[in-house]
Amino acid sequence: KIIGEETDLFAQGYFQYDSKKAGAVTVSHLRFGPGPIRSTYLVGDGEAAFVGCHQPVFLDRYAMLDKARDGAVFLLNSAPPPDRVWHDLPRSMQRKIIAKGLSFYVIDAYAIAERTGMGRRINTIMQACFFAISGILEREAAVARIKEAVRKTYGRKGRALLERTYAAIDAALEGLPR
Repeated sequence: KIIGEETDLFAQGYFQYDSKKAGAVTVSHLRFGPGPIRSTYLVGDGEAAFVGCHQPVFLDRYAMLDKARDGAVFLLNSAPPPDRVWHDLPRSMQRKIIAKGLSFYVIDAYAIAERTGMGRRINTIMQACFFAISGILEREAAVARIKEAVRKTYGRKGRALLERTYAAIDAALEGLPR
């Protein structure tokens, strides 16, 4: 929504939902570009410029990096820190990261959510990381737009919730390279 409303780019999303609720998978196929997008379709194998994994348990269950194109970005939510997480990845995933020349980013979104009073809610944290890494919007502009979207969506629920969410966004960005 932010890309479609706050940039000159056209945006389209196609979402695959699992029928289960708890522990279910949602795959978001987000496309954007300078011209209108006139049809819905899944992002194909080798086409994704960005792959994000919000649940590290999915690393062993899904061929997560099949969609990634050469040179894409892979963002992983993981408790082990970046200097240790490599050894926890399945060997097949390590090989794909190397073979495709992926840029690999790691964030412990659950720890940030817990520390900032967000419980287990990490979507906004991961969204902030996406914008910071992707460069679609200038970093400070992206943060301002995310915070404005949070205010519009949750502003009626009280200032404390807004402050916690803003703190989570800021904390997410502190650990990412500029």
